[in-house]
Amino acid sequence: MDYIELINKAIEKDEVVKLLRGEGEYEVVVSEFASDVFPTDINAVLVNCFYKQSHNIGDIERIYNNALNELIKGNASDVYIAVLYFDACIFQEEKGKASFQIDKESISKKLQEKIRKNESKLQDSVEFDNGMKKGNPWNNIMNFNRYYEKKYGICII
Repeated sequence: MDYIELINKAIEKDEVVKLLRGEGEYEVVVSEFASDVFPTDINAVLVNCFYKQSHNIGDIERIYNNALNELIKGNASDVYIAVLYFDACIFQEEKGKASFQIDKESISKKLQEKIRKNESKLQDSVEFDNGMKKGNPWNNIMNFNRYYEKKYGICII
């Protein structure tokens, strides 16, 4: 997978949100050994298309943040994908591997609002662009939230 080509194409075509979703040609296939259902390989996209491009693409942090904020405005599936990216960002930051940091406070507030609006759908299931369905993503959201509250004092639900 040529991640440099992938991010450059997404930026050029103004389709960075599609890249985050793993929509169509932007899907980065998740290992068949993954223990959960994902729309795309979240960590691979985050690390290879964004963090590793911070020296090549000057405003990659702004591009990522804008796309993440657009994703948060979407449907229940988009909100769940945004949660997965939020969690991946926190994980990478904690490992010291993030080339930029997200505004946890601001993003958590936006997520909280949209998660509340989509709560019933998130307690049922969401379907991704690749046709895969994630049953009851609410369980993951609750687990993530417990960690964020304990470690950072922020809440997404």
